[in-house]
Amino acid sequence: MYSRGADRRHAFARRAESELGLPAHAAPDAFEAVVGADIVVLATNSPTPVIDPAWLAPGSYVTTLGPKQVGRAEFGPEVVAISDLAFTDSVAQISAYDPPNILVGTPQEHRLISLGAVLAGDAPGRTSDEQRVLFCSVGLAGTEVFLLDRLIG
Repeated sequence: MYSRGADRRHAFARRAESELGLPAHAAPDAFEAVVGADIVVLATNSPTPVIDPAWLAPGSYVTTLGPKQVGRAEFGPEVVAISDLAFTDSVAQISAYDPPNILVGTPQEHRLISLGAVLAGDAPGRTSDEQRVLFCSVGLAGTEVFLLDRLIG
């Protein structure tokens, strides 16, 4: 895991290991945290992209929790462009932001699939372990907990 504050990232890694029994490594930079990772969680308050899409391995899963509006976004539309599948908890809410979501008006906006549609069987989910998957959270309560349970359960 990586965060800009060295003390905070090391403390978080120690806490994850001691409280959750998870192996955790405080990476020296974002590149080291992302390259080769199966799961990447962006949970920042950064107004600019924090990862390069080229760092994402085939088969990786990315979730975004932080800002994703024009002029303030922790990732760029390029992350969606390289993803084989792009899901969100609310397609309607993507266009409801003010300022708009970074995907509004781009070809990537129309690639977003409702997670509910997948769960209802109306849209396909991941069909190959090699597919890169993005989950673009719009903050509906509980979605991240549900996804994490499905990913590690």
